[in-house]
Amino acid sequence: MAIFKIQTASSTVNWTGKKVLGLHTGGINIANGFIETTDNLIKSGEIQIDMTSIVITDIEDKKTHDDFLGHLKNDDFFAVDKFKIAKLVISGSKKTENNKLKIDGTLTIKDISHPVSFIASVEIFTDFLHSLGEIIIDRTMYNIRYGSGKFIDNLGDKLIHDEFVLQFKLIGQV
Repeated sequence: MAIFKIQTASSTVNWTGKKVLGLHTGGINIANGFIETTDNLIKSGEIQIDMTSIVITDIEDKKTHDDFLGHLKNDDFFAVDKFKIAKLVISGSKKTENNKLKIDGTLTIKDISHPVSFIASVEIFTDFLHSLGEIIIDRTMYNIRYGSGKFIDNLGDKLIHDEFVLQFKLIGQV
């Protein structure tokens, strides 16, 4: 058994959200976390995300960028003043093909929790853990309904896809 503390400075989480006429990208910081392994499997863990750190990487115009960032941080999306931390609690994993792991856990955003499963590559060295993967999240399950076709009719080209993607690189050290 080994417990790897997530190295927040060298770990990354990037997000992609799609809409009818394109997409937006950005990043968000890991506040802290750990992953516990046994026999090259992840047994448990918790990754906390600092929701106040969300950034947008694809909009260069300052006003458009700042307006959209404010929108993401307000109640229409993540309400970061009320919900500063999102978290993934890992409950276990199992091997898949290509030496990857199917990881199971519970994702909490805006104090709403749902089970999640995703595939990640996980390399475990003596004192280090390196993991790459992505999680696809249906934002409407976490009461993020703005621009969703599930709740608002006739959005046309204003429709925002309900799923967004988090791509991550985690570095852990014993």
